[in-house]
Amino acid sequence: MARPFWRGQLRLALVTCPINLTPATTERDKVRFHKLNRETGNRLRMQMIDSETEDVVDRDETVMGYEFEKGKYVTVENEELDKLKIESSDVINIERVVPVDEVDWLYWEKPYLLEPDARGKGARSTVDIFATIREALKAKEVVGLGHAVIGRRERPVMIQPRGKGMMLLTLRDPDEIRKPEEAFDDISDVKIDKDNLHMAETLIERLSGKFDHGMFEDRYQEALHKLVAAKQKGKKIVFAEEPARDSNIVDITEALKASLRGTTKAANTNNSRASPKTRPTARGKSTRKRGKHAA
Repeated sequence: MARPFWRGQLRLALVTCPINLTPATTERDKVRFHKLNRETGNRLRMQMIDSETEDVVDRDETVMGYEFEKGKYVTVENEELDKLKIESSDVINIERVVPVDEVDWLYWEKPYLLEPDARGKGARSTVDIFATIREALKAKEVVGLGHAVIGRRERPVMIQPRGKGMMLLTLRDPDEIRKPEEAFDDISDVKIDKDNLHMAETLIERLSGKFDHGMFEDRYQEALHKLVAAKQKGKKIVFAEEPARDSNIVDITEALKASLRGTTKAANTNNSRASPKTRPTARGKSTRKRGKHAA
């Protein structure tokens, strides 16, 4: 389990509970490349260069600066930022509760695991308070809204019960959102052919199924892993041919008919291949051995 990167308090009115936040996502299994010197094969380092003197500046000789006029800065030290605290630096106060459907998913940004910080004296009481807040939100079918300082920025957050714990999602500022309704205003209104609509609905019905995590497999990352593994073993790389691209100009009626024929044929093929005791399954997860993926 990843180490919590934020510790503080969750507050509901006068009720407080120590909590931990941990990122809910990770990219540790992604293939990552380093920049190398093609001649020597040595790894390259990034350097900071003084824009006037062109001298190389070491990291411990740098300071942050805010440009208030062209070429004029006020400098800020890390120690000053560390001392710059507001309430939400350590306390997430549930300021309002709303039905989850009222928070458009366009505002959802990054998810975090929210758990009770049940360490030392009072651990049992901490878990009891945490569970009470969680179950109260769940019973009322609402989420809590508040603020938290994450990454030296105060962000609006949403707190939602999930199983034995809770999730915290940072929310985007409205200025960061392009309203779909405004963007879609330019799409022309058209009269849809009823027969085409019926065929499209039938096609959608045939594609309906349960949500499957197997669909999240990143085939490009899979190809990268195979490329790196082949190079490690000195094997010859065989690249797949680029697939032919369909023309953008299509007859929608003929395309829908062909699609329906294709789904019917695929279903019949799968049924004939499947034995009575087995069912076709989604592509399984890769069994590749994970390791260091740096070039």
